[in-house]
Amino acid sequence: MNNYQDLRQTNNYSQYMQDLGWRVDEYKGVHIYFKKILFWRFVKIQRPQVEIVKLLNCYIVKKYRYSTVYVEPGSNKQHNDLLKLGFKKYNSPFLPSKTVQIDLRRSEEQLLKEMHYKTRYNCKKATSDKMQATRSDSIDKFAEFWQRCAGQRGMFLSQKKEIRAIYNAFSKDAVIHYVHINNEWLSAILRISTSNVSYYMYAASTKDGKKLFAPTIITWEAIKAAKKEGKKVFDFEGIYDERFPLISWKGFTRFKKGFGGIEVEYPGTLREIIL
Repeated sequence: MNNYQDLRQTNNYSQYMQDLGWRVDEYKGVHIYFKKILFWRFVKIQRPQVEIVKLLNCYIVKKYRYSTVYVEPGSNKQHNDLLKLGFKKYNSPFLPSKTVQIDLRRSEEQLLKEMHYKTRYNCKKATSDKMQATRSDSIDKFAEFWQRCAGQRGMFLSQKKEIRAIYNAFSKDAVIHYVHINNEWLSAILRISTSNVSYYMYAASTKDGKKLFAPTIITWEAIKAAKKEGKKVFDFEGIYDERFPLISWKGFTRFKKGFGGIEVEYPGTLREIIL
């Protein structure tokens, strides 16, 4: 299911990166992101879809002298080809190296059947509660809500700029889902979509929301909405990977895997220093 164009290789994402201060280059359909600090450049190429590794490498060597180049291959073939060209493994991925993807071409009944029984039960239980799921067009409210919930978990580094930037860059392909009781937000998701894939990009929930299983409810609403829009895949955008362990990811990994789907593993990050 991971053969579709990746989020990072879209024009919308290029706009997002520019808004964050990155410069954007393009070679044969591959988006290249770079920043220049004094005479040195830091270059990122993330999940290119096309198999033009040798040509791309020639372009990079010619244009990006005095650069550190990071490539996150979209396939094992790309990974192996880059190793042959002199790239080295780098043990700190910029993108999630492992994720869960749900095939939205299946019926809702089949999707429910493939969930963990507790997740399925919580999805159905929501119909009898007072909670309501709806949408918002206020990215400022979502950003504030996300930051407040993150602060409760001890995450104080602000992500408001990034949240606003990606929402604005994707415009009509960015949707805010939230669940509430009497207009009090309990849980919310910012969903970003390409032509075929919807991404679970940012999510947040209050302590009360978690007790009421609001994250499960709003995630199921987001999955159903993506399916109705004709998307082929719902991508949870990251789960725990034993190769690059982040212990804090284990909790939400159990949550995401509860919705079924298949695990997709990427090769990781490669680096080359060009002098």
